[in-house]
Amino acid sequence: MSHCSFPNEIGPSMNFPLLKQLSFMDVSIPEDVFHDLLSGCHALESLYVSEVFGVGCLRISSPKIRSISIRHTSMQKTELVIEDAPRLVRLLIPYYGSCDNDCVTIRVVRAPKLEILGPLLLVVSKLLVSQVAVAASLNLAFGIPSSILETYLLCLSISIVCFLQGISPVGSANSMHTVKILALRSSGHELDPVLNILRWFPCLEQLYVIFHEHIEEDKKNGPQYDPLLPIECLQTHLKRVVFRPFTSNEKQYEFARFFVLNAEVLNKVEFEGFGGYNSVSVAYQHRFLRVENRASQDAQFEFRRYIRTEHQLVEHIHDLSVADPFRSHRQD
Repeated sequence: MSHCSFPNEIGPSMNFPLLKQLSFMDVSIPEDVFHDLLSGCHALESLYVSEVFGVGCLRISSPKIRSISIRHTSMQKTELVIEDAPRLVRLLIPYYGSCDNDCVTIRVVRAPKLEILGPLLLVVSKLLVSQVAVAASLNLAFGIPSSILETYLLCLSISIVCFLQGISPVGSANSMHTVKILALRSSGHELDPVLNILRWFPCLEQLYVIFHEHIEEDKKNGPQYDPLLPIECLQTHLKRVVFRPFTSNEKQYEFARFFVLNAEVLNKVEFEGFGGYNSVSVAYQHRFLRVENRASQDAQFEFRRYIRTEHQLVEHIHDLSVADPFRSHRQD
């Protein structure tokens, strides 16, 4: 549905029991109508919301939905609340410009199978995770049911706020063990915000760092990285990191070097740049990245030409067969 407006009186009459994919693009729809429409989509598996107006809060409860995507460029505040999505695997936030999604708040109340998340606009993101039970150890110590342990609250407040202000992500109580693939958008000026957000995802296997320019750079927006508090995913799970676009400036080298020197089970680091690469330039890159001192001897390094993937993400927004929506289609 695109470029249209919904009146208030048609809500109760809408019923689409076989509909599996639904897109709202540049649509004005009252909040009650939106909720009535979704409640009539019993088989819905994928929802894409782009530039939807008139709804102060989009609330979603769906037993079958597997993919939710939201894009919002308007200055009008919008909130998406995923109240209960037991089969939700991916939560995507497509973007075209540096200011996309600045006024979106996303709250996930229950999505116990969420594996793919992003791209989060790191410079303006506030991430809060509050689990009802702090860890499986509490189950053993106090007999808390495992069903309660699966319940958590994830708030992605994507607005101009101080990154992780007043919140400490350290500890098992504030983590999301289900997320395996994460994409972050960073201005590239400070490494600490990226490292601090990784604490929330101890089982992360793949990380995309998307460099971009933003009017408010992510400088001094959160606590500094404390090497005495290890990042769990770097020690046990993170196997692949992608940097795009990689322009070989000193700050980007700093980002990449940290992962080269600290990610202990890394298999591959990929750099997507604007120039061509040959044996001489690759050797130069290796020297700056200190590849000879890498933490994981299995780590391989790949340099290739950067191709924008923002449109690709939207073009395949409903394709649930795509295991990694952030991966360039030219890659195997």
